[in-house]
Amino acid sequence: MTDHIEPRLAKGMRDIVGATLVRRAAMVETIRGVFERYGFQPLETPILELRDVLVGAKAGETAARIYSWRHAEDEIDLGLRFDLTVPLARFVAANPELRRPFKRYQIGPVFRVDKPGAGRFREFLQFDIDTVGTRSMLADAEILLAMGESLGALGLPDHTIRWNHRGILNGALRRAGVPPALATAVIRVIDKEDKIGLDGVRAELGAGRVDEESGARIEGVGLPAAQIEALADFLRIEAVSDEDRVEQARALLSAVPQAQVALAEIDELRRHLTAMGGGVATGGAAGEASGASAPPGAFAAASRATPGAGARIRFAPKLARGMDYYTGPIFEATLDALPEFGSIMGGGRYDELVSRFSGEAIAGVGASIGVDRLLAALEHPRERQGQAQRAGVTQVLVTVMDRALLAECQSIVRELRAAGLRAELWLEPASRLGEQLRYASYWGIPYAVILGSDEARSGKVTIKDLEQGRSAAGRVASRTEWVEQRPGQFTLDRTRLAAALQELLAAAP
Repeated sequence: MTDHIEPRLAKGMRDIVGATLVRRAAMVETIRGVFERYGFQPLETPILELRDVLVGAKAGETAARIYSWRHAEDEIDLGLRFDLTVPLARFVAANPELRRPFKRYQIGPVFRVDKPGAGRFREFLQFDIDTVGTRSMLADAEILLAMGESLGALGLPDHTIRWNHRGILNGALRRAGVPPALATAVIRVIDKEDKIGLDGVRAELGAGRVDEESGARIEGVGLPAAQIEALADFLRIEAVSDEDRVEQARALLSAVPQAQVALAEIDELRRHLTAMGGGVATGGAAGEASGASAPPGAFAAASRATPGAGARIRFAPKLARGMDYYTGPIFEATLDALPEFGSIMGGGRYDELVSRFSGEAIAGVGASIGVDRLLAALEHPRERQGQAQRAGVTQVLVTVMDRALLAECQSIVRELRAAGLRAELWLEPASRLGEQLRYASYWGIPYAVILGSDEARSGKVTIKDLEQGRSAAGRVASRTEWVEQRPGQFTLDRTRLAAALQELLAAAP
């Protein structure tokens, strides 16, 4: 007996088929439309990069998240890109003639050694926008506005965009006397405050704690009590409005000179957001939004409403981002109704990233949308209630019940395709009609066209609405009643077929 390889997937990977890919493509086109209106242009870079390009001289936490290997034949170390920002920095450094500021968007798969979870995969599609070559906070404001407008254009439920400045976090650490070598570890703990609470953060900054859910022992950072309490003062910052949060941070960090630059940039960025209609938060809980949101999951054409309309852009002084290279403002977006999916879009300013390739100090700021995580969130049952569940892309199945009518059925499918409909012809002529309709139901095809000999002689054709038929199945008491009523089924002139199907599809939810 021949040995067979088990058809299994690597952990954190997945196959995607049918309507999910169609919806993803629609999402990408909607986002692209928003980004191009802001003047961003496309760029494409390789999936494979040299490992030292990806890791950099400092390595840090990103090194452990890279899939890398030694290519023996070429004697080089390669890696799969873990984001699209580092390749952008390499491109800018390698093309010094590039006119700046350079505004680009890029779409492509990225790979991370990460713990899989809800909407989190080890290979996923990312959609980035970046502006390289300016230190102006106007660039940061545009990124935040484009984030908000793209999420709104997707017809998302309420979402919140939170933003902060790395200088605020660094100032809080300096005020507490935290050694620079422990800064990344401390910031990572601070970022958990929403999940584990202030007491949990205190414990993890000190000797450590036991996780309540798993019972696992989490090692602490080992800070002394005085430093922990100084950081706790920072974590107590809480207010209804952005203005109050900024002022509390300003008062707490007044004796830290390094924090004053960050506070000045925060003030400037808030002014730009207000002037450009960014929906800056003035009060309320995180789940509130300024303005009504579009229907969940509706991938409509990008809205031309006020930039950022519908987004709640909120200053959050405790927000931290995981990458090593952020140097200024940082931001992320979350879905208010699905917090378990985490950040669906995030980014920040990275004024030192390009310089590691060229030595030239070139400022940059950008954001990334995790397209697959966002799509997974939108396909969550809580966000798809009331929407038609389509498993495939075909709109119409042309059935074939009689080999003698195959040529006529082929003519029908050709006409439907010429009219712009996504029409599929059944490929096993003379199969039972029930088998053909079960196929259509499995792939979520909403309509079937039926041509029998009587219909062919009279120039008629039958349309069957499969969704309506399924809905009626529970209400019809007997087969006799079903045959008499034929729910969701009607006959019309063959010449009216394409127009009738277009009308039905246009009226569908």
